[in-house]
Amino acid sequence: MEDKSDIEILREFAKSTNRLIEVKELLYPRTGIRTTRKYKRMVYMPNNPEKTSFFIWFNDPYSNSKIGQTTIFSGAFIPLSTKIKSNLKIRNRYILDKLNLFAKTKDNKIGNGQFDSRVLISGTLDAETKRLLSSSKIQKQILMALEIEKYFNISINQYSIDFVPELNKNPNFSIINRQGWEIDKKNIEKMFSRIEKIREMIH
Repeated sequence: MEDKSDIEILREFAKSTNRLIEVKELLYPRTGIRTTRKYKRMVYMPNNPEKTSFFIWFNDPYSNSKIGQTTIFSGAFIPLSTKIKSNLKIRNRYILDKLNLFAKTKDNKIGNGQFDSRVLISGTLDAETKRLLSSSKIQKQILMALEIEKYFNISINQYSIDFVPELNKNPNFSIINRQGWEIDKKNIEKMFSRIEKIREMIH
């Protein structure tokens, strides 16, 4: 008996939780270089009928055709105000980060010493986003999101998700697995729950 594919697992999960799921698969043509069948896969699932948040899975084996780099990620997303212009990644801060005194670029600081000491914020930070991240309640939710799995990140406007109609016109905030497709049902529900709490605090 063959193992189920990730998409089959996600379809079953959506059905078991009474959620909708959209799956798009685009086949890359075979060439002299590309001899195997490769697909660009885009999957998304609204959390509820109101579509207040979405879980997205994306995999493109040829996102950078010059070097054959694969882009793969998954995560829970919510839309943000159009005033947000930042492009940010927030991750857990590790001991090596604290020891790296000669980093070429300085990470951003929000102004809360306890929060700043626990996370590393890289990218562009505008005033509107800093105001958003300065909320102690949102900071608490971010830290709790990063505890779901140590390799998870928080992302603001780092990913192109224009294949989701409800998210293609706004900036976005997400809890991200940058290492692959998250198919653990408990983690998906935890990410949905946490992103909804953040959404409620923002709006």
